Amino acid sequence: MDPNDICAVSIVRAGDSLLEVVREILPGVHVGKILIQRNEETKDKTPEFYYSKMPPNVAGMKILLCDPMLATAGSSIMAVGVLEDKHGVKAENIIFINVLCAPEGLKILASKYPSMKIVTAQVDEYLNEENFIVPGLGDFGDRFFNTT
Repeated sequence: MDPNDICAVSIVRAGDSLLEVVREILPGVHVGKILIQRNEETKDKTPEFYYSKMPPNVAGMKILLCDPMLATAGSSIMAVGVLEDKHGVKAENIIFINVLCAPEGLKILASKYPSMKIVTAQVDEYLNEENFIVPGLGDFGDRFFNTT
């Protein structure tokens, strides 16, 4: 694959951990950023969009959307919506790359975007009443960036 035809998009902050690996494998890859944060004050931890920045012509590129955790699918659905609505990317040109997901979030994301490919290393057991992946591994971004 030609890195000029690919854009690795990180859902900041935890997604940056996967972005680093993608850039090691494809040093010339274009990079985009989307900042979405969970509102921890709400019961369902509603995602809130703050910012996106993409390279020129991103609409014609293959997208590697990087976020290590998929729980409720709220942030990932919002990120795909931003890519589609704000930047003209088609869902079939997106590969969602992740490390760990809950079956509930995986089902929701796959049904919302059936043409998008999803690559994960592990599907855990379930989401608990607080919408955390069980058994899970805690806050991936905090663990990776040592901010716990």
